[in-house]
Amino acid sequence: MIFAFFSIVILFYALALLFASKIWRKLPEFNESGELKSVSIIIPFRNEEENLSELLNSLSYLEYPADLLEVILINDHSEDSFKEIIQSFDKSFPFKLTVLSLPAKLNGKKSAINAGIKHSESEIILTSDADCSFPKDWIQKMQAPFEIEHIQLVSGSVVFKPQNFISRIFQMEFAPLIGVGAVSIELGNPNMANGANLAFRKKTFEKLNPYADNISIPSGDDVFLLQKIKAEYPNAIFFQKEAIVETQAPENFNSFYRQRKRWAVKWSASASLKDSLPALAIWSFHLIYIVAIIYSLISAQFLILLPTVFLKIITEGIFISLILKSQDKEFKFIAFVFLQLFYSLYVLIFGLLANFGSYTWKERKFNSNERAGN
Repeated sequence: MIFAFFSIVILFYALALLFASKIWRKLPEFNESGELKSVSIIIPFRNEEENLSELLNSLSYLEYPADLLEVILINDHSEDSFKEIIQSFDKSFPFKLTVLSLPAKLNGKKSAINAGIKHSESEIILTSDADCSFPKDWIQKMQAPFEIEHIQLVSGSVVFKPQNFISRIFQMEFAPLIGVGAVSIELGNPNMANGANLAFRKKTFEKLNPYADNISIPSGDDVFLLQKIKAEYPNAIFFQKEAIVETQAPENFNSFYRQRKRWAVKWSASASLKDSLPALAIWSFHLIYIVAIIYSLISAQFLILLPTVFLKIITEGIFISLILKSQDKEFKFIAFVFLQLFYSLYVLIFGLLANFGSYTWKERKFNSNERAGN
């Protein structure tokens, strides 16, 4: 009886992945070339001198009318040589470039985004991070869906740059997060987006003021905005599969731990009970999966579970490979095998740690249970 339960749970998970893969394949594309809209790219940064040159170089190659595009960089109390790096691009940069600095009483990504939006005069706001690089047609693809009047927010694809074997593991771990976010948008219940590739109407942001009650939570600018727009404008969110931003993978497992703990905190802080159910279901599955593996090994009956375990692994591989293929990245079998060894345990640990202890981000320390107003 217990093995029948384990097998049914694993089978249900595998079927859900196959369904998600089907949705991913059929995601709509919107690449109309109607009237181009004015766009402001807003990028907060703090101590990013090693990334700023590559960032500005990538932005300079964007293909978009110069009179319709401005780049706004917001300095969040950096302590490095960012001024010299930015000044070296002043004369050659093809678009309007503005650098703002947060006042002493303000800090954090949300405050920086607020400052950038207040300075912007564009119709569309496009946010990203300082460690990102972009395809030449990024702006065109991200602003295109706004030709549909009811669209208020466009979420784009994000992929880790594959620099070594560890980064390929992280790339494969990250891909399903993008996939699940896209599928949730397509199914009408968006629960995930990534601020490294996010566009929205300025007037909508100003109307909703999405960070008013969560400004003290250091991350979550993307998820809080997504939730606010979802509540106010049902079916007004679009996933632009063809717009792909590359970002730096965590340098090592310690960086990965800090990043994922920060993300877990923002999701637990932003999600309602209804929105938390999918994450809770996934966490519960991985708990049952680990218990099933351990129990079957102890009882020397692992062969009973083997068919459904293989099915689970195969369907995960299909989902990940589809996402990476759409991002022009390769599926690496050895990295996938290594991911299988720790993924379920990682999900359990981070699901628990989201509510305990502290973490460091941008040389600042935060408590996991920090909430707005604290």
